[in-house]
Amino acid sequence: MHETSIVNSIMRTLEMEFEKEKLDKMKSIHLKVGILSNIEPRLLHNAYSAYHISHPEYSNVKLNIESTELKIQCEVCNHITQVKNYRFLCENCERPSKNVIQGEELLIHKVEFED
Repeated sequence: MHETSIVNSIMRTLEMEFEKEKLDKMKSIHLKVGILSNIEPRLLHNAYSAYHISHPEYSNVKLNIESTELKIQCEVCNHITQVKNYRFLCENCERPSKNVIQGEELLIHKVEFED
């Protein structure tokens, strides 16, 4: 389950980034996870829950995961299309496109702290 190592990496990144802040004042972490990222949001939530066993100081920090849609941009007409059923065809000119502009990401979108 690579989601466990992803959670560990996210938390290490946040600790390094906010080492001057009191991390026990963190309220929530917001992630964006693309459908092609090979990450299952449910398993990421489970891994985050397991993370609390060895790091109880984060047990009150909520993890929010937003799944991002898969979008391509046509190389011919530049139209942006939301991909459905993994059909990588431009909805404007119906040509195939491999130019993925959204759907592969795993990013820390936002971190909220208590006042």
